[in-house]
Amino acid sequence: MKKIFLLLIFSVFSVSISAQTDTFKLSLSGAMQCGLANRFDAKVNNLNIDISKNEFVKSKKSLLPDIFINGKVLYSGQVQPSIVSAGILGFTEPEKISLGMKNNTSLSLDFDYTIFKPGLYTDLEITSNNLELEKEKKNKSDIDIKVEIAEAYDIVVLKSLQYEIAKQNENRFKEYFKLAAGKYNNGTMLESDMLLSELDYKNATANTEKQKQNYLLSVQNLKYKINIPLQSVIILTDSLQSFTENNISADFNNQHVNRPEINMLSIQKSNFELQLKKAKQNYLPALSLIANYTQLFQGPGFEYNNSFYWAPVSYIGFKLSFPLTGYLKNTNTVEESKLKLSRSDMELKQKTIDVRYEMQEALTKLNNANQNLVTSKDNYTFSQKLYELKKQQYNTGSFSYENLLDTEKSLSNSEQEYILAVYNYFIAAIYYQKAAGRF
Repeated sequence: MKKIFLLLIFSVFSVSISAQTDTFKLSLSGAMQCGLANRFDAKVNNLNIDISKNEFVKSKKSLLPDIFINGKVLYSGQVQPSIVSAGILGFTEPEKISLGMKNNTSLSLDFDYTIFKPGLYTDLEITSNNLELEKEKKNKSDIDIKVEIAEAYDIVVLKSLQYEIAKQNENRFKEYFKLAAGKYNNGTMLESDMLLSELDYKNATANTEKQKQNYLLSVQNLKYKINIPLQSVIILTDSLQSFTENNISADFNNQHVNRPEINMLSIQKSNFELQLKKAKQNYLPALSLIANYTQLFQGPGFEYNNSFYWAPVSYIGFKLSFPLTGYLKNTNTVEESKLKLSRSDMELKQKTIDVRYEMQEALTKLNNANQNLVTSKDNYTFSQKLYELKKQQYNTGSFSYENLLDTEKSLSNSEQEYILAVYNYFIAAIYYQKAAGRF
């Protein structure tokens, strides 16, 4: 028993360790798909579509006829007499005669089928349209989620770059300090310069730790955005080079823009058209087919097995309903639907103009960001070459530490410009993809 208990503890511990060390290898597209599969707000959107589908099926069932089975038992302890006038049935005076039965039982089948009802089939079209609208809402929400994840993913790549540059800076200042300490020991450098190099090295070490913390925070944020356990390990398979080498182009001759905002407005316009159609149909009468079949029992007691007391009663007919006061009430509904349709058409046209400008602006920003990235990367590479040259001069004693720091400032500026250019390119690429409807 003790062995079994220990085995269970070991199994639970193993599962716990396994859960803590789950590893996810994620490309940008993989992270987006993972987020859409894991996030609860994305699942809510799927449920909203299911609700709309259910509404559509429910509206289709409204076309079915109404069929009812009714049963009714009326039992009177005393049958109320009817007054028969004089001259009827040979009576010379008015008399009271009990003509009814104590037990009146009926079993009936009622049928009511709406042949035509104003707006009935239009309601079906409206629910179908609402389903398409819900799908577009989900599409827009999915795009927003993808943008969040893309930003978080790119920030991890950016923070990783900052961390790597900080480690390079730390190594440089470490090397400065070693050279300065050697010169100080040889008596060729003042103690103040040596201490300054030590302080710079310590500051670089602190900055490296800060950049590491920022990187780890960005990783945690990415895990949160795709809703995976924070203790899991993620490995990003897309690099800075893969992002910057993507060939992004645009075709502004294509008049169709696949953006959910435009699609939603287009569907809403169709909805207003259907509502106007329904409002105009409300002037029309409703026509129904009705039918009834009843078995009626009339007897003194409860002798239901006696066929003598049973008699069939049935009818079939049509019912036509005219909305007399509805004509006046419906006038404002028609006018309101026309105004909403006109407003929706204007909103759709304006949104189309806005989106096309947004695409053009986003592409311009992306091209500018790409150009700035190339320039800043060249400057950064050049500054590293310059640093190597100045370091050699400093090592041979032909270059003071203060002059080396001036070169270091230039290198640091080029690093910051390069990091900023990378960030701007990431953001520009994300929002161009969104503007062009490519998510």
